[in-house]
Amino acid sequence: MPHQPLVLPVSGHAELRLSTRSGRVSVTAEERDDILVESDAPLRDDKIETDATGRVAIKSGRGGSARLDVRCPIGADLTVGTVAGAVELHGLLGDVRVTTVSGSIEVERAESLDARSISGNIAVDRCTGKSRLQTKSGSALCGTTGDAQISTMSGQIRLDEATGNVRAESASGKVEVSMQGKGDVAVRTLSGSVRVEVPEGVKPAARLKSMTDEPCCDCEEGDDCEITVQSLSGKIEVVPDR
Repeated sequence: MPHQPLVLPVSGHAELRLSTRSGRVSVTAEERDDILVESDAPLRDDKIETDATGRVAIKSGRGGSARLDVRCPIGADLTVGTVAGAVELHGLLGDVRVTTVSGSIEVERAESLDARSISGNIAVDRCTGKSRLQTKSGSALCGTTGDAQISTMSGQIRLDEATGNVRAESASGKVEVSMQGKGDVAVRTLSGSVRVEVPEGVKPAARLKSMTDEPCCDCEEGDDCEITVQSLSGKIEVVPDR
């Protein structure tokens, strides 16, 4: 059963640091001028640090395994650390950093994002600026982003709309990138297949290399952008987005 909610005033730009061992962390950014915190464990004073600038640091109780539900102002900067707890972020947040060992990460909207997990999946709807997604065996899926740096060992990488430069690395996971501008793309993989879609009319300089399959580029080549793909044995395709 949730304990008494805690309301923390914010006088400036909100900056939150949340940490838990295995409890789920849920953060919702909405129209408000304070921070509301709910947990299924008592919120002790020695686990909460605040200052006059809007910085708030919260560690979960109950041995670091309590669930945290937080509501904060739109655009708040956020840092989350957890071992096994899932992280769910809703609404428009500012600069976001999330680190977890085995928990999944879900992000609705962020101005910039650095999300890292060992075995959990990472799913992002929209990042207006730079995004960095890193996981070992989980998948990394992103809807819209500016510049992107994405890496995984065996999980899938999928980027639906990239408006900036993209760098992706994978050992055996499938890589799919859809560009929405003239950004450069660099992909390295051992055995995963790679498919890059570029806007129709964009003429890339394609440098494609596979040891076992003949790379395929269905775009008229030029110098609008550079697409570099290296794969040991995976299939490589560069095609126009129709």
